[in-house]
Amino acid sequence: MKQPVIAFDFDKTLTYKDTLFGFYAEASKSLPVFKMKYPFFLFMAAAYKLGLISNLTLKKTGVWFYLRGLSRDEMKEIGEAYAGKIELNDVYRNELLKYPSEQIIIISASFEDYLKPLFPNHRVVGSRLSYSDENRVNGISVNMYGEEKKEWLQNQGIKEIDSIYTDSYSDKPLMDMAERTYLVKDGSVEIKIVGEEKL
Repeated sequence: MKQPVIAFDFDKTLTYKDTLFGFYAEASKSLPVFKMKYPFFLFMAAAYKLGLISNLTLKKTGVWFYLRGLSRDEMKEIGEAYAGKIELNDVYRNELLKYPSEQIIIISASFEDYLKPLFPNHRVVGSRLSYSDENRVNGISVNMYGEEKKEWLQNQGIKEIDSIYTDSYSDKPLMDMAERTYLVKDGSVEIKIVGEEKL
């Protein structure tokens, strides 16, 4: 019998808020430096919301501002420290924990640096940083967003999903693969969509 696949997005699906800004703050050597760069990054985030720049461009900007030049060892320490500060919501407690861990895939545009320490007993797929020959952060190697998620699953031989939990229609490629879609808002499941129902 085929193993069920239950996919979970992360930010605002298993958490109450987006975690990326907090990760950048955790990585900043000093809070004043973070605050000095924050207004421009906030401007870029607004441009993304308006559709003026892509998710990848926004993420590259954040990496350039806050992570560039950090070593692999530093990123490991930062990721583990930040994972311990993330607050998970009721979807995590009431939904994710009811499934066997081998059925679950947490697939997210957030960085694996803190997702993997947060979920050590689950299959986790996220965005990844790229490193120079000197093992210093110099960009993004994988942005696990939108179609990238679908392509990753298909490359693993996964053509169908039993259920997906997400807060965002950017996951429409995964919704199209799923028998059931659970739309999350404010930390709880708001809508369940089954089969051919309109999205």
